[in-house]
Amino acid sequence: MKQLRSRHILLFRVLKEHCLFLTREQIERVLTLATRPTNKQLHWLVSEKYLARRHRVDTFSHFQMPLYYLGTLGWQIVGNPADRYKAYKRGIAERSDQQMEHSLSIYDVLLKFILESTVGRIIKSEDAFWQEPIGLGIIPDAWIQFDGGTAFIEVDLDTEGRAVVAQKFRSYMNFKASGGYDRSFPGCPFRVLFVTTTEERIESLQQITPSDDIWFCTKEEFLREKLNHAHWFALLGFYALPDSGKEKV
Repeated sequence: MKQLRSRHILLFRVLKEHCLFLTREQIERVLTLATRPTNKQLHWLVSEKYLARRHRVDTFSHFQMPLYYLGTLGWQIVGNPADRYKAYKRGIAERSDQQMEHSLSIYDVLLKFILESTVGRIIKSEDAFWQEPIGLGIIPDAWIQFDGGTAFIEVDLDTEGRAVVAQKFRSYMNFKASGGYDRSFPGCPFRVLFVTTTEERIESLQQITPSDDIWFCTKEEFLREKLNHAHWFALLGFYALPDSGKEKV
């Protein structure tokens, strides 16, 4: 009989706290296993109701791609009330397929921080915090506090025009200049990490970037290199995230 290990509990906690669902490739990263053993683990976890599964049907290339979320047993193991599971499952079943690509790209970035650093707090876009009148004016993809600092996270799929992105940049800089950021996140350094598709996209967006506080990187390179690698483009050069120094919110 198979037994749960610490990596399984980590997976359940990631699904509870940070990611509504994950692909098989993303679960490979959490379990630190190759593809074939990951598939075996997923088959067992689903059969034992630790995980459940739904499929993407938004495009031909994604047709019937499985996405995994907490099953009834996994839901209870991480301390969730059993009577709330139906609402949780319904929320995943009703999730728009059109939102999947962006959500999964955000999860790719968050997993990098979760697996390679000590994360203190993640405030995702759906968090009620962003509905408070803090003066930002936009909803970030996430804000993260980790042992290398703090940052807003923006994950760009090259679907928004430069004017839309420019307005987003202005909102961030106005938030900082007004003192809104310091009031909302006292003692935390201000930075926007903009993860996008290509270096050509970065070059285009740098022309409308108003501050060296906005850093760019392609998702491919961000996922490939170590977290503190100097792969961030900014107005004044290349930068690396610091690897020490915790800030508390």
